[in-house]
Amino acid sequence: MQLLIETDILHDYLTHTGEEPSVLRQALSRATCYTTMLNAMEVFALSHSTDERDAVMNMLMVVRVLGFSGRYAEGFAELGKRFHTLSQRELLVAGMASVSKLTILTERFYDRYAIAGGIAVIRSLEEVPDESE
Repeated sequence: MQLLIETDILHDYLTHTGEEPSVLRQALSRATCYTTMLNAMEVFALSHSTDERDAVMNMLMVVRVLGFSGRYAEGFAELGKRFHTLSQRELLVAGMASVSKLTILTERFYDRYAIAGGIAVIRSLEEVPDESE
């Protein structure tokens, strides 16, 4: 399984304090995890100190960051024509997931992607088969 991790899951990892492992930590143990340059930028924008910036950098060393290339622009534009209910931001994330054949993992944005339809999205790791079994 390969997942595209949305900003909410990344942010949760950075602020997680519970006894249970964060959703991202669980995802990393069960799947290959990616995020986009946009998601990385969003979590960097939330950092306010050197320690927080370092935490973001450390996280991005284990989550593969996908960049946006001009070769994807036409496909993203076509996606935008089909999924006109999504914001430009959501289209970039959904487009990258689509061209990379990734399933989006998000809680906050799940309904937005699910309503659009045709986008592989999950809100819980319970929906991911455990490959270690």
